[in-house]
Amino acid sequence: MKVNIVDGRKETKFSENPKLLVDIYRSTTTIPMMLKSGSIKIIPTDSVSKAKKIKRENSNFILAGERYGFKVPGFEMSNSPYEVSRRDLTGKTVILTSTNGTKVLEKIKNKGEVFITSYVNFSATAQCFSDVPELDVVVSGRPDGKADEDYYFAQFAREYFENGKKDFNKYIELTKQGSGTKRLTLIGGGKDIPFCLSVDIVDFPVVYTDASIVKKT
Repeated sequence: MKVNIVDGRKETKFSENPKLLVDIYRSTTTIPMMLKSGSIKIIPTDSVSKAKKIKRENSNFILAGERYGFKVPGFEMSNSPYEVSRRDLTGKTVILTSTNGTKVLEKIKNKGEVFITSYVNFSATAQCFSDVPELDVVVSGRPDGKADEDYYFAQFAREYFENGKKDFNKYIELTKQGSGTKRLTLIGGGKDIPFCLSVDIVDFPVVYTDASIVKKT
């Protein structure tokens, strides 16, 4: 299998290859954990105003999201796997907007099947690609540039799919020492880091389909 690492923020043209959307800190970790916590689906939006509009029309939905790492004022939840781990979302629909991940998803959502993945559900996701000749790993990055944690994961995924190596520890240790980890700690997100770097604590793949994110059946 050939694996392409694609910068989701900078790129303007995308292939029709299946895609792994990666935003390790934090969207593509938070989303699988929301579904694990019982959410029936997540509705992603690329703007706060769109998220609020959906909430006005669906008062029973949970409004979640952040901008530049901080919970949007008035929202019920942030974009935090630690927070999700302490919530029961059984039967709930969550509206989610984030600084990076949901913005990139908006760009790629009609360009091949999109899987939402991170360390937390990698093995379950990988099983979906046994017969795929080419795969794009789309990294979300940050408004001010590269997110090293996303690139480490992308390199890990390429190594696995192209060469059969599954060295979680190597890339997790690199991530722990990286600038993204320091940044998230500085803005008060330190409790999210252990969740974002946990391996296979979610046992199902997650996909974008029909304007929602759900467990792949």
